[in-house]
Amino acid sequence: MMDRKTAATTDSGRRRLVTWLWRLPVIAAIGGLAFGLREAYRIQFGRARPNPDPAFVPHPPHAVAPLSDFAEPWSAVEFTYAGQPIIALRLPEAIPGGLSAEGIHLAAFSRICTHLGCPVLLKRDVEAIAFAFNFRGRHPALVCPCHLSVFAPLEAGRAVSGPAIEPLPRVRLVLQAGVVYAAGVET
Repeated sequence: MMDRKTAATTDSGRRRLVTWLWRLPVIAAIGGLAFGLREAYRIQFGRARPNPDPAFVPHPPHAVAPLSDFAEPWSAVEFTYAGQPIIALRLPEAIPGGLSAEGIHLAAFSRICTHLGCPVLLKRDVEAIAFAFNFRGRHPALVCPCHLSVFAPLEAGRAVSGPAIEPLPRVRLVLQAGVVYAAGVET
């Protein structure tokens, strides 16, 4: 049987342990809050802007489509180039790294989301983008259905919503004899 002195020592040891143990969840909660705030700041304010003068790694030219296939703004042609899915778009205005010919402005982007590599899709309905992706813009956008990232083609593929912070890589387009060719991928 324990005497009173041993029992008191054991009780004070347990009390000290309990007074320290309650601090662990508080420290964990503060750490989680700090991490969450850091991530929110990084996603909201740390989005990379596309390079206004993009550098392209040359690849062998690949025929995309005749220029006539881009009849109206937001016409799109999907193709594979340099081993990755690409989308070429007719835009209402010129962007850095795009192609402008005969009053038509084109740009091509990788269809691989810069967040976790899911394929992005062109959504033309801005109300559907606002509802499904929680981003209200004025123009069609490239969207990632996996984690709800939104990329703005008129801003050179910049990530404007969702967890992606890097812009979509652009593909260099050239026009030869009325046919649009892909000729390089942005580094």
